[in-house]
Amino acid sequence: MVRLGAALLALMLMGTMAMGQGRIPPLLLVNPQQVLERSETGRALIAENQEAREALAAESAERSDAFEREEMELTERRGAMEPEAFAALADEFDARVRAARAEQDRAGQQLARDQEAAQARFNALLTPIYSELMRESGAAAVLDIRNVVLANSQLDITREVIRRLDAAAALDDEPADQ
Repeated sequence: MVRLGAALLALMLMGTMAMGQGRIPPLLLVNPQQVLERSETGRALIAENQEAREALAAESAERSDAFEREEMELTERRGAMEPEAFAALADEFDARVRAARAEQDRAGQQLARDQEAAQARFNALLTPIYSELMRESGAAAVLDIRNVVLANSQLDITREVIRRLDAAAALDDEPADQ
């Protein structure tokens, strides 16, 4: 929130300076969430993230089911065992369950880090597009439209960002001439 306030203050100062020169540099607006959800690159990222989450959840469910079956078998064997032998088996089982849960937690944390890094790479793809659009329009800044109360819809560059991102991705997918 402090960064947003500082950015708005800087923009107001730039606007004041530009007004003194008779020209107010435009601001451009973009909806990063729409860029993510509507661009080919963004949809691929979303699908990849969903697939990874589902794989982790399936692995977790599989482990959980296996432990439940083992627990039921252990419970059935309890009556035929000496209390000390059962306690040793139960302790060993409990230790394996705790270790599996800890491993699952680590895997979930790693998945979150991987997805955060993928999002950062996606955002890095947008920076040159934003810069190009700023140069072309003479804009002073690109702001997240979700933080703007009211604006002229002509300032919204979301569709153009998506178009350029998809075009760049299509170029990257073309085989190199040999």
